[in-house]
Amino acid sequence: MMYWGDHMSAGEWIFSILGTLIVVVVVILAIYWVVSAIGDHVREQPARGSARKILDRRLATGELTVEQYEQLRATLARPDAATPDHIPPRAAVTAG
Repeated sequence: MMYWGDHMSAGEWIFSILGTLIVVVVVILAIYWVVSAIGDHVREQPARGSARKILDRRLATGELTVEQYEQLRATLARPDAATPDHIPPRAAVTAG
């Protein structure tokens, strides 16, 4: 380094400031990338809630037609419909 008395020259100050700014920008961009990646991951997870609420949302967003909605709603209303509370048992496996 070239010192002018006990101080750095003007060029060294400029490179020092620019280097610091580059490091700060890289850190900020890395944080932004991580936060946006986490946000995308959270948005991709399936919707939570009851089956009826999910069905209502899918009708509202146009994913289902009214006919499909009514058919699925009737299926959900059946007492024997497979829900997390009522899952039919697996068939018994018999050795032949």
